[in-house]
Amino acid sequence: MFIFVFYFCFTVLVVTALTFTSAMNQNIAEITCVFISQKNEGSRTPETSVSPKISNILEDLGCYLNSQGTENIYEPTKNVEVNVFEDVELRVIMNISEIISCLWFFKEKRACKPSLDSENRYVTSLAFSQIRETQAGKHTLSVISENSNYTIIFTVLVRSKYISEERRKPYFRKSEKLDAIQCISESYPQPSLEVGKCSNKQQISSNKKKVQHGLHEDELFQTYIWCCAVNELGRECTSLFTIDLNERHAAPLPELLLKVGEPLLIRCRAVYPNYRFRIKLSFENKELQQDRRFEGLEYQADHSAVRIQYAFASAAGRNDSGHYTCSSTVHPSQTALITVLEKGFINVTDSREDFEIGEEKFCFEVNLTAYPTIRCMWLFSQKTFPCEQSCSVDGLSISSKFCNHQHQPGVYVFYAENDDTVMTKKFTLYVRRKPKVTMQLTFKQISCISDSYPASSWIWRNCPELNSSNCTEEITEGIQNFLPERRSLGSWISSSTLDIKETATTFSVECCANNSVGSACEKIAGAVSSPPDNAAFYASAGFFLLFIAFLFLLIFHKYKKQFRYESQLQMIQMIGSSDNEYIYINFSEVEYDLKWEFPRENLEFGQVLGSGAFGKVVNATAYGISKAGDSVQVAVKMLKEKSDTSEKEALMSELKMMTHIGSHENIVNLLGACTVSGPIYLIFEYCCYGDLLNYLRSKREKFHWTLTDIFKHIQQHLNINRIKQRARKPMENLYSWLFFTDETKQANRQMDEEEGFNVLTFEDLLCFSYQVAKGMEFLESKLCIHRDLAARNILVTRGKVVKICDFGLARDVMNDSNYIVRGNARLPVKWMAPESLFERTYTMKSDVWSYGILLWEIFSLGVNPYPGIQVDTNFYKLIQSGFKMDRPYYATKDVYYIMQSCWALDSRKRPSFSWLVSSLACQLAEAEGACCSDASPTVRLKVPGVDSFRSL
Repeated sequence: MFIFVFYFCFTVLVVTALTFTSAMNQNIAEITCVFISQKNEGSRTPETSVSPKISNILEDLGCYLNSQGTENIYEPTKNVEVNVFEDVELRVIMNISEIISCLWFFKEKRACKPSLDSENRYVTSLAFSQIRETQAGKHTLSVISENSNYTIIFTVLVRSKYISEERRKPYFRKSEKLDAIQCISESYPQPSLEVGKCSNKQQISSNKKKVQHGLHEDELFQTYIWCCAVNELGRECTSLFTIDLNERHAAPLPELLLKVGEPLLIRCRAVYPNYRFRIKLSFENKELQQDRRFEGLEYQADHSAVRIQYAFASAAGRNDSGHYTCSSTVHPSQTALITVLEKGFINVTDSREDFEIGEEKFCFEVNLTAYPTIRCMWLFSQKTFPCEQSCSVDGLSISSKFCNHQHQPGVYVFYAENDDTVMTKKFTLYVRRKPKVTMQLTFKQISCISDSYPASSWIWRNCPELNSSNCTEEITEGIQNFLPERRSLGSWISSSTLDIKETATTFSVECCANNSVGSACEKIAGAVSSPPDNAAFYASAGFFLLFIAFLFLLIFHKYKKQFRYESQLQMIQMIGSSDNEYIYINFSEVEYDLKWEFPRENLEFGQVLGSGAFGKVVNATAYGISKAGDSVQVAVKMLKEKSDTSEKEALMSELKMMTHIGSHENIVNLLGACTVSGPIYLIFEYCCYGDLLNYLRSKREKFHWTLTDIFKHIQQHLNINRIKQRARKPMENLYSWLFFTDETKQANRQMDEEEGFNVLTFEDLLCFSYQVAKGMEFLESKLCIHRDLAARNILVTRGKVVKICDFGLARDVMNDSNYIVRGNARLPVKWMAPESLFERTYTMKSDVWSYGILLWEIFSLGVNPYPGIQVDTNFYKLIQSGFKMDRPYYATKDVYYIMQSCWALDSRKRPSFSWLVSSLACQLAEAEGACCSDASPTVRLKVPGVDSFRSL
């Protein structure tokens, strides 16, 4: 019996323990913290264009649970230690229940977007591109899941000569306890300090990142007082700002720069054979307050007396700016200027940017003034190089040299930043080099090609024999020299041809290319073959080849006639009073303004956005297209590789037309172009959400009639915890969202990105319609006809701004069912006005008809027009008879009235785009709950993406 009871109790204990352990394992999450850094395997030199192999180095930081309770706090066992300007990534892998909220915190919050890996674990990352010292510190990841809350804290240390955000150099301040001063440095790795005169430095070390050293009493009286912070990465020094009455300063006045909040400490010093004298440090001719100064007296070995007086402030303010005068009863007074800045600056004093060198030694040099201290680097061919600095005594004037170019031509960039500003300066290096000559022999002609910088000139000579060096007889006839062509920044391709005389049977010639660096020659010899006897055979073959060529040209001409590239957007010139009495402007004869030219080497291409019969549109990053140092996402329009002259002329005409049209918020604006030394690129704004047609179709499940419906939807789908977090001022937030203030545009985008509430309302549809009408009103004012206005040719970008575009060459009309073969062209039949369909007449009023079809697309959320009706003979009869589509589901009667007015058979009865803008503005105001005819509107609200206001 006893044994039975024992086994029973033992079994219960084991089961209880297993159950408890299982429950504990379910509550404890499995979280892994990983640090990833990019390392270059090998290095790229300027002599090669091959990029170094980049590999990712992964390191497990060993996350452990530091505290457990309502919120589980995890900390890695290792700190993240990186070098400045390194590319790094913090990654967290979480085996936890479904995530509700995820945020990164460092100075400000940032949304994180977790994804699932192959093992169904959540993965989120925080990446740093060229990490800066200001990003050092504690980065916190906060995660809320269904079962618990988690906090993961990373400590990031950036190796640099200086790390503090406020102090870039060691600095002096008054000691809090005594009438003494301290030198302080904050850096990582741990610094050591060298304090005293240049010839008598004392070194003190500390295990803390923040190191401070108080000067001994005798050190306060020295002529020069320096403080240098030293670690394995470098050395930074600061001198104590002193007005010494025994040293005369030439004009201008000595000057000290500080930022608001930095400690102020200056010294007045004087030496005299005896102690019977006094000194005084005054500010703007007023004596300093007692609590802002202290003084001292010391005797030197020769019994002369040294008097000092210090002025200090723990945190300088703008009121501390001004003239500080040091005076004595026995010395002439001296004045210094102290300037306290609100923010720092970087000013470059150089102006020259282009350099041409040979084989001599050469270094780029940048001279600038800056405060606070700058951090800098040099960039060339997507590789960074360290920046060596040399500073003046005052520390404000900085010089940086770069000599590691290895005579490689190209664009070199100097990058500098401090806490308040960033600057870049570009230098272009041209390297002179001797010609490299290649020679080719074709039928009755010899060609020479030279690659050099600068471009080569040519001399042809006859040679007695091939290996002879006595080629002295210069050839002057039968030579054709071509204009040099620039292939790259440091390369000119020059070419020349020599026609062989028909009377010659043998030849031996030499061609020589010459430039300012030197010359290079090549020789060739050969025999001229006599014509064949069987002339009839070759005559027949030649006739046959000519016949084939004629057929090919005929077919090619017919094909080009049928499929010729032409921009949909055209500018017209009125020649009569009628709306359709005009001619198209021929821009091929208009001069191209080179101010639009953009360096093609500053474009980095991405994926293809659209492709058609003649060309394509490619996503790209443009460096410096808006301002130096910035990178902007753009769309680049280009022809396909095998394009002919007419297509290139058409694209150039389109470019010239776009420069004449100008810019508007609701058209896709031209940003620049590349036309020199390569294919033609047209650079346009990039719209991140694609075309309006697909945008509308993707939002069908997220449509709500009003924003009140959206708020109800949010309340139903957010859990209680998240509502509490965001419900401090719910009605104020909703009010600002409803009224589209400037402040809420960013908040709305953050909600879209962080919460997924990227919804669509009836007001959005009205706003899209209004913006397109505004864009077309602008084009109408420029006498522009679009000819293919449809939702597929409207693009959507951030803030729900829509822009009219012309896909033109990038539209795949062959495979797009919206374009129907009619005659010898493919046309968007369902969007075309009757006069365009039957008379091939395009006017501004035919664009109004297309706009009505576009409205129908918008308010049906992307349904194809004339649903269920095939494009055949009956369709054309319906259009001629005045048939109009029914009202789409999401359109009001007022909107449908606008559509019907656009579809008037008589083009003269269709409204203008100005009238459409006014009508839709009124409907936008009514949609907000107020009448557009209200005589005393109380609120004037900006419509997103629109340059006019609506009244409430």
